Amino acid sequence: MRIAIISDVHGNLTALEAVLADIDPETVDALICLGDLAFKGPQPAECIRRIRELGIPCLHGNTDVALVMAAGRKPRRPLPAGFSLPDPLPPSLAWPLAQLSDADVEYLAGLPFSHRLEADGQTVLFVHASPQDAMTGIAPTMGPDEIRPLLREEQADWIIAGHVHQAYAFRFEGRWLANPGAVGFSLDGDGRAAYAVLDTARSRFELRRVAYDVDAAVAAARQRSFYADPDRYGEALRAGTWPADL
Repeated sequence: MRIAIISDVHGNLTALEAVLADIDPETVDALICLGDLAFKGPQPAECIRRIRELGIPCLHGNTDVALVMAAGRKPRRPLPAGFSLPDPLPPSLAWPLAQLSDADVEYLAGLPFSHRLEADGQTVLFVHASPQDAMTGIAPTMGPDEIRPLLREEQADWIIAGHVHQAYAFRFEGRWLANPGAVGFSLDGDGRAAYAVLDTARSRFELRRVAYDVDAAVAAARQRSFYADPDRYGEALRAGTWPADL
């Protein structure tokens, strides 16, 4: 089975469309999204609408849950104990929330935490950040003692997560840990959109990058009176980094 995996769209419809165009429906059997659809991008509602109209199974990411909470709704699974929203909401959260309809928020509130499938004798677990929760991610630079608690004794052959905006695949204590990277903005110094294809028959995880029209994303930010400076947004997209104050 060949499964295309996307994650961390973050309101960047231009990047999402480029990735969807790059995925050949004749060469994949399924497509799944690991969440974070709307936060910190100029077209949050449009990204949600695109995922919904294509019927793509989607998990909730930490920012999806934060938006649901900010709207006064209860998510299916809360973020870790002790998490609370800032008061007042920062522009990075208040702006996308204002763009979403009640139906958009309801959709986000109903997204599941995880998805599991069996294919070619292998078990694949999809989550946003880690089996522990939607906010605590697995990074390839972490040591075994940091990774092990996040897996919660999960025995799947593949554990595939997003959240950290870095693409990777490596073996860890008898299983594969993998990440497709981010569609909406990278944090690995490569400004292209990222996704991956898992081939369970060959136990192969193919990391892919797609160039897209960043100027179009910047133009959308300018037209929508985006909460952040559109030019700085474009610079971050091209650099594959994200300033702390953006």
